[in-house]
Amino acid sequence: MVSYGIDIFDDFRRMMREMERFMGSMTEEMQRRLPVPSEQGFREPLVDINETPDEVIVTAELPGVPKENIELNLTDSTLEIKATQKQEVSVEKGGVRRRERRSMNFYRLIELPCGVDGSKVKATFNNGVLEVKMPKLEKAKKHTIKIE
Repeated sequence: MVSYGIDIFDDFRRMMREMERFMGSMTEEMQRRLPVPSEQGFREPLVDINETPDEVIVTAELPGVPKENIELNLTDSTLEIKATQKQEVSVEKGGVRRRERRSMNFYRLIELPCGVDGSKVKATFNNGVLEVKMPKLEKAKKHTIKIE
């Protein structure tokens, strides 16, 4: 067998190093954006993001969470949803009392597709569904320009 000094696996190793570097940077970015989980942990609520010509509408599922336990924060480009669900069940049967407690934290940081007017945001919460309507900034709206 003749050796030409070429390792046929060089390209493969180079590609693997590049993938490891890329995946590492993605993992770091995800960890940077997520909050530190509490002892009970947290869950990402399911969301829908809809964009109309005039507004961005975010709908999030927060089952079992009381409205008072929801916190919304808006920055220039993100909507942050934090919520806590606490549940306590107490059952007494045959002289034996059983108490169970459960707590779940929800967290989601949503990148908005455009700038929104924070002073005109409206949020409603009904039957475990949060809806946040955010009017677009004037400069973010699409304007058709007539050519003369």
